Amino acid sequence: MKRLPTRLHSSSASEKLVWLHIHSNPGQHSARSLAADLGGSSRTWANALSGLVKDGLLVVEKAPAGIHGGKYRVQVQAGGPTPETHLSI
Repeated sequence: MKRLPTRLHSSSASEKLVWLHIHSNPGQHSARSLAADLGGSSRTWANALSGLVKDGLLVVEKAPAGIHGGKYRVQVQAGGPTPETHLSI
């Protein structure tokens, strides 16, 4: 299971899901592609993307333009632990 950053603990379930999805699959994403990958509505994923960017949990490497999605990656905290995978025993 992946460890979520502490700042993400109080976020909505949709923001947590988007963060985990982009952590596992950095690159080109849009609200439509997230809806296709994760189900749900495009509006839900657009709100989650904008909230994560606003909170500094995602970095926009290339801004979305028109019908083309943006390029995103997870923000790694400077000096803090990086998100990692842990095994449950």
